[in-house]
Amino acid sequence: MEDQVDLLLGQWARERPELDASSLGIVLRIQFLAKLFQRGAEAALGGLGLRLWEYEVLAALRRQGPPCQLPVTALARMTMLSSGAMTTRIDRLEARGLVLRTADPGDRRGINVSLSSEGRELVDRAIEARLAAADDQLGMLSANERRAAAVVLRRLLLRRGARRRLRTRRPSAS
Repeated sequence: MEDQVDLLLGQWARERPELDASSLGIVLRIQFLAKLFQRGAEAALGGLGLRLWEYEVLAALRRQGPPCQLPVTALARMTMLSSGAMTTRIDRLEARGLVLRTADPGDRRGINVSLSSEGRELVDRAIEARLAAADDQLGMLSANERRAAAVVLRRLLLRRGARRRLRTRRPSAS
């Protein structure tokens, strides 16, 4: 069976037969899948009244373990946002009662962000919805196919320099 990328590649082969567009086929499939996967995640989280960007911030905090807290700068780095964009997101999450801001005792200028009890409860439900959506999206793949895809995609990410960028220091238990 052919997909939309096969059609696109066929058109390029007809128009520019001297070009090897095989790499473009892989990149486009990943981009198309990313859009489809994002829509699935948004639908799953929408049922909880949560937007994907909200989930990403809450999940970054939750994954730290108790006290589910990070400095604003580390949180921005983990979510690949500027400090200004992160401040806006924290403002919105704080207004909803999902996160709390506190002064960083180790840095007079620093601010820590932590999950509120409501935020923790919501993100714990959200990860279950997120996992169910991911399982549904990959339901046609066998366990072996999923493992093979994970290996290939990990290799691509590592070669593109995405090595452990999400790692951060654990905040002090103040």
